[in-house]
Amino acid sequence: SQNTTKERNLTVMPPTITQQRAIAFAPIPFAIISFFSSSYVIYYLLCKERHKLKRLYHRLVLAMNFALLPLSFAYAWGTFAVPKGTPYFVVASGTINTCTAQGFISVMLTMTV
Repeated sequence: SQNTTKERNLTVMPPTITQQRAIAFAPIPFAIISFFSSSYVIYYLLCKERHKLKRLYHRLVLAMNFALLPLSFAYAWGTFAVPKGTPYFVVASGTINTCTAQGFISVMLTMTV
């Protein structure tokens, strides 16, 4: 009986320096846009349309946008918080503590939003 499934030796190549930089810097513009968008929603609800906060929906939107501010910062900080010397992280410049703090903020605020 002939085995019809072919097995291939698949090796995963590590990312190139260019790919590592792209992975590190790609989230930053989107995090900045998220930060400013959340800031505007907070400003709009607190300063321009405060009467809308009588509804639960708008209070929830306000709370979610308050949670998005530090989350956006954490996403922008991203790979910079990874401990220096970690393989395949070109821009890693943090410590174990910065990595832990960034991970904690990301996980907790992602669950909030």
